[in-house]
Amino acid sequence: MVEAVFFVTGVAGAALSDVRGRRVANELSLAILAGGLLSQGLSIDGILGALVGLALLLPAFAARWVGGGDVKLLAACGAWLGPAHALLGGLTGIALGGALAITMAIVGGVSREVGSNVIAALVTRSAPAAPRRSRALVVPLALPLGLGCTLAYFGVLS
Repeated sequence: MVEAVFFVTGVAGAALSDVRGRRVANELSLAILAGGLLSQGLSIDGILGALVGLALLLPAFAARWVGGGDVKLLAACGAWLGPAHALLGGLTGIALGGALAITMAIVGGVSREVGSNVIAALVTRSAPAAPRRSRALVVPLALPLGLGCTLAYFGVLS
């Protein structure tokens, strides 16, 4: 029970921080990672879960589609979840993040720019460019990632 409270509190804190300031503090991700590794008894499952979380978002980070805080958060959550649930929670969070991004694009009025970018990417068969945006238009990915990982933690996605 105490472990669940720690996990949920950490993930909720990361999500709230990202929604408010579009940033997840390294110290928070490190605390979540350490708690996950300790809760797993420093087993290989915790380490592999962290690596799965890292691997899921690292390519998107390299393309500048997500921030480093999101990558570190998913790796930290993976330490709690183990590899299979890190994959389920991470993919669910990414899907929810895509839905949030589409909603923000429509509400924020950048849908024309996004549409043009996607068409250009299809024509050139390359990844779409990720232009710099104001902080208000940056998707707070920690929120959907945290939700996906919390659902995986409680076995809802099994």
